[in-house]
Amino acid sequence: MQAASVDLRSYSKEWPEERHAFVQIVVPLQGSMDIEVGGLQQRLSTSKSVLITGNIKHSIVTSDNNRSLIVDLDERYVPEATLERFCNRPFIDLTNRSSSIARHMRRSIHDGEHDASSTRLWAELLVGSFTDEGADVASRLMTLKALIEIDPFQPWTVERMASEVEISTSRLHALFLDYFDARPHALLADIRMKKICALLSGSSLPIAEIATRAGFSDQTALTRAMKKSLGTTPAAYRRNAIS
Repeated sequence: MQAASVDLRSYSKEWPEERHAFVQIVVPLQGSMDIEVGGLQQRLSTSKSVLITGNIKHSIVTSDNNRSLIVDLDERYVPEATLERFCNRPFIDLTNRSSSIARHMRRSIHDGEHDASSTRLWAELLVGSFTDEGADVASRLMTLKALIEIDPFQPWTVERMASEVEISTSRLHALFLDYFDARPHALLADIRMKKICALLSGSSLPIAEIATRAGFSDQTALTRAMKKSLGTTPAAYRRNAIS
């Protein structure tokens, strides 16, 4: 299988027993279901998830109207200690951090912005959130930075960033200066510009579409920003990258 995949799925009342060689995570986004994993039964809901390790039999026992985020991840990308932990205790009480990552993943599917690399990073962040009970502010800050790097074109306001880390906006500014030597907007602009450069050099997307995706009003606005930041235009950058 590929390193990771993510999908949205609804389960019917009758779902056959299955087992697979990869790790599967089920995060209900709507409704609930009763699932049996390795002989253990639990009701999953928007506050209860499950991590099913490889080759463990599982089946849906009953369900109502539901919609779940399904993440399949190659076991090579899951720490051995995590596999051992969830092998016999697969059910998870979702934290705010886990729920937030799941929402980001759902949004990336809806917007069609996920690729193989970002999907694996999303999956690893989600697994990590299951084992970081009481993660400190530094850990939450690093998770926020990873989320921004995976999906920089989301509307990352300072208020939204602070909410992700569960701190005030003034505290966020101070922490960004301490950890990244930059203010939130400056770091975001830098990450977005790197993503723009990656799209210019690695895709055939029209420059106008890249500008729209990145949140600029038009291609001219992107050109001004790029000239100010990098001293070149999008068209020139693309020509130099492919020459």
